[in-house]
Order: sequence, then C-alpha cells, then structure tokens
Amino acid sequence: MLGLITGANRGLGLELVRLGLAQGDSILAACRNTDGEQMTELLTFKTDYPEFLEILQMDVTKEEEVKEAADKVRKKYEHIDFLINNAGVLFEKMKMPGDCIRDLDIDMLRRNLEVNVVGTALVCKYFIEQLYRSVCPCIMNITSEAAHLSPKGYNYPAYSVSKYAANMYTQKLRNFLEEERKELHMRIYMIHPGRMDTAMGKENAQIHPKEAAEGIYAILSGRKEILPMEIPFIDYKGRPMLC
Repeated sequence: MLGLITGANRGLGLELVRLGLAQGDSILAACRNTDGEQMTELLTFKTDYPEFLEILQMDVTKEEEVKEAADKVRKKYEHIDFLINNAGVLFEKMKMPGDCIRDLDIDMLRRNLEVNVVGTALVCKYFIEQLYRSVCPCIMNITSEAAHLSPKGYNYPAYSVSKYAANMYTQKLRNFLEEERKELHMRIYMIHPGRMDTAMGKENAQIHPKEAAEGIYAILSGRKEILPMEIPFIDYKGRPMLC
C-alpha cells in the first residue's frame, strides 16, 4: 500500500511511519517543518528506506502548501491507498487558570480549529482524487474521546470543540461517500488513539504511541476487522466510541 500520514515526524505519526515501513508499505510522510532536531528519526528512516519513504513539507493550515504537496504526489503516483490525518494540536492543560468562559483564549481556540478541523479538511480536499483511484481506499482521521458529549467535565474546551467538529466533518464525508460514491467501497474512520505519552498527551498518558499505532495499523491493514458502521467513531483497538 501507499499512504499519506500527516504530523509524521513525532509521536503517533512517527510510530505509524515506522510500522508502515517495517510492513513493506510506501509512506508519504508530511511534516510542517522538514528540518531541526524533531526530524532526526524520520531522516534516519529515509536513509534506511530510501525507496519507500518520501518526506513532504506540508503545513496543513496553509492551503497553498497542501495543494503543492498534492500536485507533487499526483505527478509521481497514480493513486494513494490511505490517508491518516494525524496532525493535531493541544494547547491547554487539564486545569486552566481562571474562568472557563470569561477567560477563554479565543486565539487559542482559533488555532485549534485551524489545525484540527480546517487542516484535516484541506488535506482531504486536495488528496481525495488520489484516493478515488485506489482499489482499497481508506481515510483515518485521528480525533479524540474529547469529542464525546458528556454532562460532566469542562476540561480542554478549545481542544474538545475542535475534535467534535473534526468528528462531524468525518461523518459528513462518510455520509457523502455512502450516498454518492458507494461504488468506491471507501473505508473511513474517526479514531480515538488512546491517551498517549507524547508531547501533546503527556499530562494524561496511559499508553505508548507504539501501542496506538499497532492498533490503528491492524485496522488499516484489515487484520482487525471492523464491521460497517453508520457512525464510524472507534478507538485504536476498533471498539465503538460514544458520540
């Protein structure tokens, strides 16, 4: 398989790249920046798998960069088989000072939405034609349990709003594909990757991102069968999530 993974230079994205290459897949690894210390491991992979790994500079919030990356891929490859929208941000802590309503940082809310929602939409917009050409296309949008509506808790309001919106966007994609492009048999999921020990999730970490990557890749490869779902919100083990 040939697939695109965003946010590929660290955390879950890096583990997904590592696993995909080890299993013989070809990976397009998209990163906001393609230099600096955070690229060290990914560049090592490029040395080890020169024919199977291509690194793309692509800030998912910049439409022109996303379009240029898609054009570059289109010229080189006839199709891609999967897209994992993994790039994301979390700026809040579990307990933020002050009043959750009065003291909300609106610029932070906008940045969450720009990366976690608009970025996902931009990548889908410009790479969907490549997915349409695959015989086994799959889209995986990494969201979060924070998207679940609950009568209790007010932590991470900006992040939670963005992930709920990302789920709604994913559901609309699923509905369109089901109603208008059913012949494609495209699989699409919104996935809670668990509370991972990453730069974003360290505060509530329960698992290593390698565990999440293994579960996600098992779903992607078909080793973990997921029956058709009207609302395909699952965790990294394939278990249905509450909406």
